[in-house]
Amino acid sequence: MLTLTWDNPILPGFVVFEGLDGAGTTTQAHRLVTCLRSRGVAAEFTCEPTDYLTGRTIRALLTGPERATPWTLAMLFAADRHEHLERPESGILARLATGATVISDRYLFSSIAYQGAFCDGAAVERLNGAFPLPEHLVFVDTPQDEASRRLAHRVVRDSLEQDDVQRLVAARYRGVIDAFDERTEVRVHRVDGRDDPDSVFAAIRSALNLDDC
Repeated sequence: MLTLTWDNPILPGFVVFEGLDGAGTTTQAHRLVTCLRSRGVAAEFTCEPTDYLTGRTIRALLTGPERATPWTLAMLFAADRHEHLERPESGILARLATGATVISDRYLFSSIAYQGAFCDGAAVERLNGAFPLPEHLVFVDTPQDEASRRLAHRVVRDSLEQDDVQRLVAARYRGVIDAFDERTEVRVHRVDGRDDPDSVFAAIRSALNLDDC
């Protein structure tokens, strides 16, 4: 699945949640932040696309009416990721430097899965190939039909949340996660996303060796 070696540096204290749209990554990432804070850990939530102009541009293009080509989106996601990491004071690196644990809902794995499905996958990897990797990667593994059922309740769905896109991305996503697990030092944790949110979070706590919180 991967073409690069991905011997990128690991960022201690950086935790990434990944999964299909509708998998519940946002809910579980917020729950982990709350859990860690209850234990006295300085934990902060963040996400991609970001709330910076780069991220807002992506969201606007995903919801229309104006659209962008898949490669344009791939470059925009990479640019937004650079800002997400490097922005002074509010970027991931700046937050980690203060001693905080940073929990991100999505990171470069989403780009390789989603944009890589519509562009040259190797080119998307190269575009993201210089970014550091998280210490922990939590993959909320939810079948596409279940994720689609949950998405059906959303009033507005962007262009990446459509069923045909999700079907195309689902198998590729698991392959991306498996490849990073096999070829990098990232600590990958797979949890079954079909369960209720409490059970999913219990599995996440167990994977991360956290007590009840």
